[in-house]
Amino acid sequence: MSRRRRQAGLFFGATLVATMLLGSSTAFADQPPTGSAGSNLTADLDGRPLELANVGSYYCHDFAYPKIHCFSQPATLNAAVQPILAAGSSTYVVVFDYAFFAGPYMYLSQNYTVLALCGWNDRISSFIVENNHSGKFWTDWFYSGSYYFFCCNEQVASLGSYDNTFSSVYQY
Repeated sequence: MSRRRRQAGLFFGATLVATMLLGSSTAFADQPPTGSAGSNLTADLDGRPLELANVGSYYCHDFAYPKIHCFSQPATLNAAVQPILAAGSSTYVVVFDYAFFAGPYMYLSQNYTVLALCGWNDRISSFIVENNHSGKFWTDWFYSGSYYFFCCNEQVASLGSYDNTFSSVYQY
């Protein structure tokens, strides 16, 4: 392959990734087995619009998908999600920014092929699996690279070599 073709291919790939990250608010969440292309993802912080890239800095849930609701205080998030959690098994994993279930966190109820689009790329350091669900965290976008299998009400306080490496998540 010529050097010029390689450069053109690299330019195309970089343009595609930049367009996905900067020019779109699509979350690329799947509804298996059909694998839909996603829907328009938005976020708010205490009722005000929030940039998707900043979601990982707050206490959030995606139970109103494609809307992500974030709160500046964890107690406010917990009060907001209690009725939802009591009504059924809508969450499958809670991800935390720091080890030992500390720092900002988010209740996930959707699959994300690109966690970067909701502010959680390469920042998960611990997690809690809820409602007997199982799935995989992947180190690369679109469910690729290495994976970390999770299952059945597991609580993982520290991820070791997988700390801050997850880029997509899929529930079975």
